[in-house]
Amino acid sequence: MKNLTFVKLLGLSLAALLAGCGSSGGSDDASNANPALVAATPQTTVGQITGFGSVYVNGVRYDTSSATYDVDDDAATGDDSLAVGMVVKIQGSVNADGRSGEAQSVSYDDDIEGIVENLATDPEDEGVKTFTIFGVSIRAIEGRTNFDAEDDPDFSFLTIMNGDNVEVSGAFDGDVLVASYIEKQDASDDDFEAKGTVTAYDGSSQFVLVLKNDAALNVTIAPGAETPSAGIADGQYVEVEGSIPDPVNAPADLLATKVEREDEDRLGDDDDDDVEIKGTLSFDPESDTWSVMGIALSFDSQTRYFPMSLEDSIANLSAHGLYVEVEGRYVDDVLLVDEIELEEDDLEFKADVQEVNATAPRDGTITLSFGPAMGTIEVRVTPDTIFLDDTATTSFDLSSITSSDQVEIDARRGSDGAIYASTLHIEDDLGYEIEGPVTAIDEVSIRILTVTFTIGAETFFENGVPQVEDFVELEDENGDGVADVIEIDD
Repeated sequence: MKNLTFVKLLGLSLAALLAGCGSSGGSDDASNANPALVAATPQTTVGQITGFGSVYVNGVRYDTSSATYDVDDDAATGDDSLAVGMVVKIQGSVNADGRSGEAQSVSYDDDIEGIVENLATDPEDEGVKTFTIFGVSIRAIEGRTNFDAEDDPDFSFLTIMNGDNVEVSGAFDGDVLVASYIEKQDASDDDFEAKGTVTAYDGSSQFVLVLKNDAALNVTIAPGAETPSAGIADGQYVEVEGSIPDPVNAPADLLATKVEREDEDRLGDDDDDDVEIKGTLSFDPESDTWSVMGIALSFDSQTRYFPMSLEDSIANLSAHGLYVEVEGRYVDDVLLVDEIELEEDDLEFKADVQEVNATAPRDGTITLSFGPAMGTIEVRVTPDTIFLDDTATTSFDLSSITSSDQVEIDARRGSDGAIYASTLHIEDDLGYEIEGPVTAIDEVSIRILTVTFTIGAETFFENGVPQVEDFVELEDENGDGVADVIEIDD
């Protein structure tokens, strides 16, 4: 459930406008200059892939025609080795328009690979599933986590099960890995991967790998295994690849065929580079440090906050868990923050597509209607929008959507009043849903944003009858224009 009221939504909306309009980096002079006369800016970008046609990351379309690829430590040949939701690192440059750039290299490495255990549906939200791999807690979100499989076309949020061997890419929110991409491995694949800190190394062939949540694996290095040339030592952050010889009796005993030094913060040797990242703000009270994607942040008097209230939220520690975009310079393993923007999704729609107006494949508007309910909603689609039906080999964008489609959209409001789509998913289930602020209500009808549903004798009010400005989720399960459930959000 969403935790922002309409009043808070308005107060935090500036960041959404900036995110919806592309990258906010660069000065006003640069944004007003002739792009042809302004040189591209070298930049390292970390974020999840939102689409293809080259590669879209953090709202920028990167030309990858001359890029090199490193995917799970193996050389690859093109975009078909990638997928939507993978968190990648792109080294290259961004043009003056802030919307396009050129990638020199694209690298991807999953966060963990292993057997799904303790799978459960969140009792408070059936659109969330949790599970563990080697004791690491993982959260998958329907409509936000992209599911893929090597040999199972039916693998999805609904079909994932205990015992599946999967690789996961995402970002840690505290000790929980929030998955943006989950790939089910081939049925015969018994190779696993985990990252953590070396402890209790015996100087020869055994050590304990401490993962997130303080979960641990007992690692035995197999004869002939690939290991770091400088050797292994306690305190090193490494990735271990190998198998579990006895998964029944010793599920935490891994036989390693490869031990590789890893960069805990995803950036590695990009010292003194301009960096842009997106992810969840996390505060570590032990080190008194903020981070995003495991990258430590440093704020100073020159840092710009969007909205300005975000500065106070960081100061009083209430910003923990917020989704942000950060730009700055990476020096001595710390990102010196120039700009930080809040990006918060609070609106949700399951609706019919009434009209599509595209100025580019990933730029335009979709007009949504809700069957017999009165009123429509116009949603802006930008390069930041994640098309979750996308794959590395199939183009899916505004040109793929017709007026006969039904879609699910997570969105946010910009300070210009426009609504910007964060994720877009083709849907074929009966019924309509809308989540947003109540703008009018009486005994027979309720208006959410600009859409009016009928209140019937069977309408169920969860958490009480809402008032104007309350944030609610409405379900019209049979698509007759009458609200079946109206729930006030926290």
